[in-house]
Amino acid sequence: MRLALAEVRDLQRTVVVLRSELELSHQERQHAVQDALSFAHSEITQLRETIAALRASLERVTQEKLDALQQASALHHGEVAQLHDTIRALRDTLEARA
Repeated sequence: MRLALAEVRDLQRTVVVLRSELELSHQERQHAVQDALSFAHSEITQLRETIAALRASLERVTQEKLDALQQASALHHGEVAQLHDTIRALRDTLEARA
């Protein structure tokens, strides 16, 4: 009988130790999951900030190109008008001599 009781106590101690190890393992796993989620959230935030910065940069460059095109177009129209004035002046001069 004593042998059976001793074996039961040993088994009970083993159960307690195994339960403790299982709980510790569960806590470690939960901690690892929380760390992974925290890292993923941080990375997502960083990627969103990068996307926002790139979008702003792209919009700025696009606006700069549009401004440069408008400036070039205005300059072109000015040159065309000046050439038309020159042609008109030359034509008037030629007609006056004829």
